[in-house]
Amino acid sequence: MMISPECFVRRLKDNTFEELIAERDLLVFELKELEKIVFKDDRMDPRWSVRPGPNVQYQMNLEYLAALCKHIAERYNREIVHGDDEEEE
Repeated sequence: MMISPECFVRRLKDNTFEELIAERDLLVFELKELEKIVFKDDRMDPRWSVRPGPNVQYQMNLEYLAALCKHIAERYNREIVHGDDEEEE
């Protein structure tokens, strides 16, 4: 079962920048691996029998990556650029 992009980012909210970057890198790696499957015309690959399928996994990972990058940018601006360690309410 896939979770929403908001839930994905919420579970990472206390991670360090290094951990967030590692998560981003993992998503990019997974996307590249999924591209080897979803952009082929061959749907006989056994990974197509997994649910959710590679096409759904690919779409959700794109959405996770977008939400994570937005979160990283917001934290970067708040904590590094503006020097505010407190979470805005």
